[in-house]
Amino acid sequence: MEVLGKMPGTRVPRAAEFLFNLLPAYSPGQEVHGVPGLRITRRYRTAIELRVLGEPTRLRLTGLPARLWRSAEARTLSWWTDPNTMQLCWRCSPRAWTDAESEHHAQWEDDNDHFVQVQQRGAWLASGFLRRAALLHTVANTFLLDGYRGTAFDVTRLVLRSSHVHEQGPGPHNILAALADPTFGLPLHLTRFRGDTDESYGRDQQFVLEDPGKTAVLDLRATAEGAPSHLSPELWQAILRRLPDAGFSKRLSPSALAGLCSLGTP
Repeated sequence: MEVLGKMPGTRVPRAAEFLFNLLPAYSPGQEVHGVPGLRITRRYRTAIELRVLGEPTRLRLTGLPARLWRSAEARTLSWWTDPNTMQLCWRCSPRAWTDAESEHHAQWEDDNDHFVQVQQRGAWLASGFLRRAALLHTVANTFLLDGYRGTAFDVTRLVLRSSHVHEQGPGPHNILAALADPTFGLPLHLTRFRGDTDESYGRDQQFVLEDPGKTAVLDLRATAEGAPSHLSPELWQAILRRLPDAGFSKRLSPSALAGLCSLGTP
């Protein structure tokens, strides 16, 4: 997975942010921050490989040469961690889970726990969406995305907050059309739409999709925005050049999606 792109000056800080949020650390009396058991298990000329110890799945992050990945690690340590108060699990125990990680896993990933069971039933949504992450910038004018995962009414809930370029190429409804496509999409149908159906007004929009088995909910909250104040004009123009000119081939307009929602189409 290429996560950093080709924008100079932003790659090492962005990589450091990725590593800080992924690699596990622990402060006494608190929960483990990051993914318990995750370690950097292999290094390549232009990538690093991450794996949870004892699990077969691997994640390869590309976009930087090896020396800059090491710079990102150093930046993670110097900017966001305090070695006097935090146990850096991935550094102090590179080949085995720490006690803190094992305790966290036992508490929050017990197969008999109701919360864990809800998360397991809906885990397919995050997995399926991750494999379709390219939709965010190849069929729509998304330039920034964040979000979180939780539960609501006994279903897994994935909330995504996306920023879109006002009146520049296809909008967030193209993402929804692609996700709901019967051939390439996910088994989801629209259950709620909120916002102005004409994207030219730049209003916030919310699309809520569910699966027929009611195991998971995808909540996409889209906002049309201009250039962030902290970005240089050159970087903003580079972002605009990467945006698509056309959306998904089976696109649906926002008004059509809203109509489907009001009719309760499966």
